[in-house]
Amino acid sequence: MKETVIKFDKKKRIKNLLVGFIFTIAALCFSYYIFFIADKIRLYHGLMMTMLGALGIYLVVKAAKELGNGDSIGLILNAEGITYKATPLGKQVGLLRWSSIESLRTEKRHGIQFVFLKLRDASRDIPALGPALYQNVETNGIPVSADQLAIGFEELAQLIAQYHQRYRY
Repeated sequence: MKETVIKFDKKKRIKNLLVGFIFTIAALCFSYYIFFIADKIRLYHGLMMTMLGALGIYLVVKAAKELGNGDSIGLILNAEGITYKATPLGKQVGLLRWSSIESLRTEKRHGIQFVFLKLRDASRDIPALGPALYQNVETNGIPVSADQLAIGFEELAQLIAQYHQRYRY
């Protein structure tokens, strides 16, 4: 099998950006209502909505920057391993060799289908993780989804399984 490169789907990324923008506007509107319109100001709730709005603005700006940059490759599958760039964890891990992956499993979490890549020894394969993230990777594996990619989930799972079956040793 030769190298398979899957690009980000711009429409899916724009949809995610718009959903984030709507939630940000909603949080800021609730914050405005709590501070300037409501009869009784609830400081805790107002500050929480303001913080959610600020976090939303940060994430929307970050997503817009990622949407605008030239890197449109989301997933690379080749004889060496898998490189998944759609999540911060995937970017931090970089190339994950097929021999490092013990097993694959599919699971639906939070309404999104994932392929979890269970590692043989996470401390050896990806040593630069924090303790909480390391524990999560040890327990669940590394999640890969087709949420932002220009491919369907079934095809993604099938491709990963084929590459893993062929190059795992």
